[in-house]
Amino acid sequence: MASMRRAVGFLAILCSVLGCRKDPAPPVAVELPVLRHDFGVIPHGASRDHDFVFDAKLLGKPCVPLRAQFDCSCGRAVVLLRHRNGNERAIDGAPHADNLPTEDEQLVVRILIDTALKEAVDLPPTTVNGHLLLQPTDDRDGTGRRQWPLQVRYGVDCPVELRPFATLDFEAVPQSARPELLVALRGDDAHPGVVFGPAESSDPALTVALEPGADRTLLRVRCTPGELGNQRAVVRVGTNLPGYQVHLGATWKVVPDLEAKPLAKLGFHAPTDRGQRPDEGQNQFLVLVDHRAGDAAEFALAEIVDAQGRDLRSAFDVQFAPAPGRQQRMFVRTTRGFPTDCRAQLVVRRAHEDDARLTIELAVFPRKEP
Repeated sequence: MASMRRAVGFLAILCSVLGCRKDPAPPVAVELPVLRHDFGVIPHGASRDHDFVFDAKLLGKPCVPLRAQFDCSCGRAVVLLRHRNGNERAIDGAPHADNLPTEDEQLVVRILIDTALKEAVDLPPTTVNGHLLLQPTDDRDGTGRRQWPLQVRYGVDCPVELRPFATLDFEAVPQSARPELLVALRGDDAHPGVVFGPAESSDPALTVALEPGADRTLLRVRCTPGELGNQRAVVRVGTNLPGYQVHLGATWKVVPDLEAKPLAKLGFHAPTDRGQRPDEGQNQFLVLVDHRAGDAAEFALAEIVDAQGRDLRSAFDVQFAPAPGRQQRMFVRTTRGFPTDCRAQLVVRRAHEDDARLTIELAVFPRKEP
């Protein structure tokens, strides 16, 4: 009994001692000041740069700079370590000690802005945000990373006016189409006598021509589509202003004249001993698109042939139903049984023309009735 009382007393003393000890409070991260710079108004086509110098002591502990983010389409940010002798070295973005600034180095983020990459329009003074991302050397998993905010403010003064738009977006271009876009160019009120020319495109798919007029110059850009898919280019127009060119970004997507969505393939199961009822084929359809149609598309069946070239049109019922825009839905069902797999090519065309055709892979698999 006495030993039990001694044990209880010892535990009470131990709990009392441990209760008096407090874990040290985690260090409080100091709020980092926002670094700011105002470029003022930049002439369109000109470039500017500024170096933000960071005081690493404000971080409270050694931190490795990783990268800088700058939310501007015409600007970029570069992280540098600048030695007191003026030499600079770049970092590779990895959180290792080699990227720490030494006692003789300053941590610098260089902001570079090239307004030639922006649309040729006036831009009122605008604030752009960014940050420098850093990671403490004792942080092994990146959870302690910090962002040091920075802000840049600038406006753009463009000496020319472009109507009706400052970029060229041809949108979807069918392979057989040759669309044109027209842009009127003139100097602004401060530059009324601007002369334009010559003009060129970075992609031979775009041909450009200038047509001078009394108070404006007309830029005519024609697109001759090539490979399918998204395309980009830059149209450059010279001027008599020293060192200034007008840059117009151009985008287009080359698409086939006729297209099946989601794919030019249709497969389904059908009974082996009979044709399908209309209700059995209501989910067997594709959406057909005529990219060269006007307000509405209209398709017709051209042929259905198997691998041996046999005509299978009598074995299928193909119906076309209206859909919004330049589209139709094509429903396909069997009119007889298929005891074995059937693979064929279903070909459609425009209802009133035969200048373009679309081939669809058709597959029918037997399904035994219960």
